[in-house]
Amino acid sequence: MIIYNQLWLNNLRVVKKLRDDYEDGYIGKGEFLAIKQHYPVGFYKPRMVGVIGFFILTLFALTLSLALLSLIAAGGNFAGTPYWTLFLCIGCYACLEGMTKANNYFHSGIDNALLYYTVGLANTTAFWIVGFFSNDQSGLLPAFILLTLVYLYLTLRFADLLMAAGTCIYFFCAVYFTWAKLGGFGMATMPFIMILAAAVAYYILNLLNKKSIVINYINCIAAGRLVAIVVLYLAGNYFVVNKLNNLLKNLDDSHTQVQLGWLFWLWTILLPLALLATAIKNKDRLFLRTGMALSVAAVFTFRYYYHLLPVEVMLTIGGTILLLLAYTIINYLKQPKKGITYTETRKANWEKLNLEGFIIGQTMGHAHQTPAKSQSPFGGGSGGGGGSSDSF
Repeated sequence: MIIYNQLWLNNLRVVKKLRDDYEDGYIGKGEFLAIKQHYPVGFYKPRMVGVIGFFILTLFALTLSLALLSLIAAGGNFAGTPYWTLFLCIGCYACLEGMTKANNYFHSGIDNALLYYTVGLANTTAFWIVGFFSNDQSGLLPAFILLTLVYLYLTLRFADLLMAAGTCIYFFCAVYFTWAKLGGFGMATMPFIMILAAAVAYYILNLLNKKSIVINYINCIAAGRLVAIVVLYLAGNYFVVNKLNNLLKNLDDSHTQVQLGWLFWLWTILLPLALLATAIKNKDRLFLRTGMALSVAAVFTFRYYYHLLPVEVMLTIGGTILLLLAYTIINYLKQPKKGITYTETRKANWEKLNLEGFIIGQTMGHAHQTPAKSQSPFGGGSGGGGGSSDSF
């Protein structure tokens, strides 16, 4: 399904893994060069500056080209319909497939620009067809279902992080609008349904993350897990639930009370703390960073409803506490504690060196050995006389 060469993808993972060992001084330059020769990668992927430059230039070229085509087609009725954007979308995708295969692009900036332009046109076409731009939102559910499938296909085809995140976002949008069709009951129970959907999605993604068959999509699964965690939190966040309640009952923002409010307040405050505790226990960076970000969201939610002190005082106190907490943690983790350390290291698990050592051994073991040149000016055996050998 994936468009990229499978052998090159495997070789790229090996080279990336052992590049860290080389930069950290665990293997020598000769060993690393031998590994690169033994595991060749034929993808075209420039450095980051080149990727950004190619991305911008490709977007500029695409914009000019499609604008010119639209001006040429402006005289007919076809250009004023969503089928014109569909035609452009198919054309961009055809260029993406052809250029990626012909030039072995791998997130080079050119293929990224073509991919994002394709999905932009796909979004425009889908929402245009269902009447979103004419304020008719009755057909949004089919659009969300269609875009979920489109994003999923592009994720499987190109292993792109944004496509994976978009797949999850549109999936949750489809769940929301499907349940909303139940009317008042659906809207009243929406937070619990979205929490359930996010939990199930995260559980499935977490199971997939442990399967070797999805090794090419590890980063995509991480993006999906991140979206699922954020939706899981927002579905029970008091601010979001309050806004949804006011929208359902046609109330203004002065109404700040909701049914089971205590439950949503507990969810708002305790879920980020639970994520941080799980991150420390399991050494999960995704949980750690997400938990920190959601902790900030919890503080802002509390601040929105309860004004205990002026903003300047709250910011000063909060900043002081964070500085002291950071200083304390840094000092505490200068010596590793239960696998967690402040010292920067690429090796979170030293047991992985066994696998890497095996790769190095296999690579160096299969290297071509040049036979030693004989010291004797004569041919034949080691005796150095008249070409005679041991078997003579």
